Amino acid sequence: MDPPKINYVSNNSIMVINNYGSIRQLFVPFKVQVIHATAILVKDAWVVVDEVEQSDKYLLLYRIGTNWWPYYVFKLSVEF
Repeated sequence: MDPPKINYVSNNSIMVINNYGSIRQLFVPFKVQVIHATAILVKDAWVVVDEVEQSDKYLLLYRIGTNWWPYYVFKLSVEF
């Protein structure tokens, strides 16, 4: 039997699972730290995610200002 798949899609939130298996819904806007510098983003800078979108190519995209970026450009730190 295949494991159940959870498909949650929302432009204004993501689901976050901590190390203990607890799950929380995180609503935009939220802060993330840049871990891969780009032409616009500086490494280690903190930026605000205004919207999220599901993507076939990148899995998840974050909108920061007017630009869309793959989630892996950033580090998300949430404690609960």
